[in-house]
Amino acid sequence: MKKSLAKDLWITGGLVVILLAMIFVWVFFVGVSTGKAGDFFNKGKNAIWIAHEWAAEKKSDAEVRKLVSGLSAHGISTIFLHVGPLDEYGFINSEIYKETVGFVEKVRGIDPDMKILAWVGQVRGKLDLSKVAVRHNILNMCMIFTDMIGMDGVHYDIEPVWDNDEDFIKLLEETRAQFGGSGKILSVALAEFIPSSFIWWTESIAGYQNYNTEKNYSNVAKYADQIVDMVYDTGMDRAYVYRWFMKEQVIWVGDLLGGDVEFLVGIPAYGEGEGHNPRVENVENALLGVLKGLNDIRSNEENFTGIAVYPEWEMSEEEWGAYDVLWGK
Repeated sequence: MKKSLAKDLWITGGLVVILLAMIFVWVFFVGVSTGKAGDFFNKGKNAIWIAHEWAAEKKSDAEVRKLVSGLSAHGISTIFLHVGPLDEYGFINSEIYKETVGFVEKVRGIDPDMKILAWVGQVRGKLDLSKVAVRHNILNMCMIFTDMIGMDGVHYDIEPVWDNDEDFIKLLEETRAQFGGSGKILSVALAEFIPSSFIWWTESIAGYQNYNTEKNYSNVAKYADQIVDMVYDTGMDRAYVYRWFMKEQVIWVGDLLGGDVEFLVGIPAYGEGEGHNPRVENVENALLGVLKGLNDIRSNEENFTGIAVYPEWEMSEEEWGAYDVLWGK
């Protein structure tokens, strides 16, 4: 009798474990979806990275109007204008952004509500943020772009940054202090979020080198007004895997940030490159993943701000068409 009871309990316990495993797989890998279309989630607070030529070359009123009107029609309300890159001392030569004032004035005349952020970046191998003088020079550049040229803020794309990256966080802290209560926007681009509990798998199995856990996302959120999660160059070679990963980014990061800062997801529109397969990582597939995330019952859509397209100069008519179908208002 006791053996029979033990056997029944063992079988029941095994069935419970199997059921829980099935629920886990269903919730985290299949998902429970509400099925809403993109226009339900699109708040018109989307962004795009645009080329350096708009800062360096004089553009006609017609050229700027075509750019701005087109972006506005697609629900883009923030422009990341490439004004850099920073040199090793933290400076940007004024010759390479000499037409920025004219561009900003033209944009203001066409669409006063369009936000223009100075896209400031460099790779860490060329930029030592541990040096006080370098950070000081970067802050001076930020002051030029915001206070003198009249841009709405700064978008830092300094790569890579790490969980214990005290120098980068110090730069954000100093930038926040400089902006004070001026209303200027501090935007930061970060590599994909990977939960700290997945780090061993991420490094040992997937081979990821550039990623951020909840530690760095939380540290950056203390100072930033906006965080852009750059979900590309993942090395993934299966479309469904990339869609799943994008879905989880929307859920994980939205939950982590909790609506305290603007949260945008960066999607790719460029061709073949290292770690990037455009047949997998593209506008349409990325947006399908975003929609899966926003529709998932684990997601809090209120914590999601919008899409950031990288980059404008690679967007084809076909890609804009896919964007409008999936995400347009």
